[in-house]
Amino acid sequence: MTPVLEPKDIVFIRPTTECHKDDIVAIRHPHKKTILIKYVKEIDENNLVELSSPTGTDSKEFGKAALKHLIGVATYNYSQKKSLIRGNNFS
Repeated sequence: MTPVLEPKDIVFIRPTTECHKDDIVAIRHPHKKTILIKYVKEIDENNLVELSSPTGTDSKEFGKAALKHLIGVATYNYSQKKSLIRGNNFS
């Protein structure tokens, strides 16, 4: 099975201030000046986002990220010509 995202894939991001569980998001790292692309595992009552990654680093290693640092939600993997929107050819 092909991974949803490969390291050099080109991904379209829809800018937004909200996301949902299982979305793939672009969000600022909570401790570094980098941008992460990760799955949303959970959003708690304090608007902290727990991020998940099947093979890479995630919130287990660096903690939760503040929802205010959300850049947007991934909508399309241009390299693989696949939608990344939940329920639209993406599981």
